[in-house]
Amino acid sequence: MSKLGNITVAIVISLFLGFNFYLLFNKDSKISKSLYVSEFERLSAGDFTDKMPKEGLIAPLEMSTVYVGNEDEVENWLVTEGDKVKIGDELALLNTERSDEEKELLNTKHQALLQQKREIESLITDLNTSKSKTGTGSSSNVNRDENVTEVEGGAKIELDFKVDFTVDVTQEGSYAQAHAAAEQQLAEISKELTVVEAQVAQESLNTAIISPVSGVVSNVIRHGSKLAVDIYSTEKIVTTYAKDHEWQLIEEGDRVTIQGAGLEGVTEGIVTFVSELPATENELIETYKKIDEEKAVNPLAYYEVQITTPEELSTTPYGHNVNTAIIIDEASGAVSVNEDWVSRSDKKTAKGKVIDKSGKSVTVKLSTPFMEDMRLIVTEGLASGQVVFPMPKPTHDIYKGNPNVFIKMPTDMPTKKEWKSWTWKEYMKYMILK
Repeated sequence: MSKLGNITVAIVISLFLGFNFYLLFNKDSKISKSLYVSEFERLSAGDFTDKMPKEGLIAPLEMSTVYVGNEDEVENWLVTEGDKVKIGDELALLNTERSDEEKELLNTKHQALLQQKREIESLITDLNTSKSKTGTGSSSNVNRDENVTEVEGGAKIELDFKVDFTVDVTQEGSYAQAHAAAEQQLAEISKELTVVEAQVAQESLNTAIISPVSGVVSNVIRHGSKLAVDIYSTEKIVTTYAKDHEWQLIEEGDRVTIQGAGLEGVTEGIVTFVSELPATENELIETYKKIDEEKAVNPLAYYEVQITTPEELSTTPYGHNVNTAIIIDEASGAVSVNEDWVSRSDKKTAKGKVIDKSGKSVTVKLSTPFMEDMRLIVTEGLASGQVVFPMPKPTHDIYKGNPNVFIKMPTDMPTKKEWKSWTWKEYMKYMILK
């Protein structure tokens, strides 16, 4: 064949191939194509959690403060910082002269309450006597410094006596109303009298400051115009602080995992309190700011979060640092996918590629509430058992529609040790007979 003929054949073949490639790969081509996928994954369902790691500090569940007037009232302090106290333990002995004065005032108050009680009981007796002597249409008059004012259609009874007791009633049911009001005043005085009598009966109450709770003495203010004793409760909690962007994510009832030195393994807790007010400056918040690596944009936006545990934290001291992880979201029966394999629309939605039952590539919409270990958690759009593969790159836009997908054949390669354990005869036998 001449040189010109060879060139002509080459041009014809090239045009033929080019035209076929155009028909096959142009955007309007309707010829079905297959897409080879080298990376793929068969999904399996599981339970996933979105955790917010936080530094935590062991703190008392409650702090009680017992106040004393001033230095002149205290004769001797009986406790110091770190001492354990129980309800009823003496914290400080009071000055004897001062105690005598307070005891005298308490006895005077006791006598005054007894006098008021007797007067009201006598008043109730007089009301009952007057009611039995008068008719329903008659005006009432009780000779105990009462003022009876006649009004049109009835009488207004005003009872006024030494115990600052006043009752206004109308003619209809006047005695019943006066009697009920007197009984109410008597009940209030009797209640106060019970408290005062209990105080009088406890001689030590007037000679010492008594602890109202059980716990550990954390601070004693011994000098100044106002003395005080701070007592930490024996019940302990874990305290952390949410910054401004974290506060919206944490809710009461969220589960928490806690671990650290002094704790056996991982302890579970529950968020029981999330403050709406910024934390006031104290030793706890100051310590937290020092150990927390991420600083708040707003230095005032630190909100206290309290975490309780079913297990006691008695083996850990107050102020001890622990690591916590607050579970802010959970997904049960969900699947996870490589973040790079999907096309993100926003933080909560995405698009991904799966192989359907007929072997075709299908684009699906995904709900992705959160991430775990660099993988997107998918709650809608994917299910266990489906095969997912990376979204095609922009250069693969020629594959319009839903092309067939084929993947590499699964292989199980022997290890190097297994290779060496076989002889050439075994290889030949396997190749020929198998």
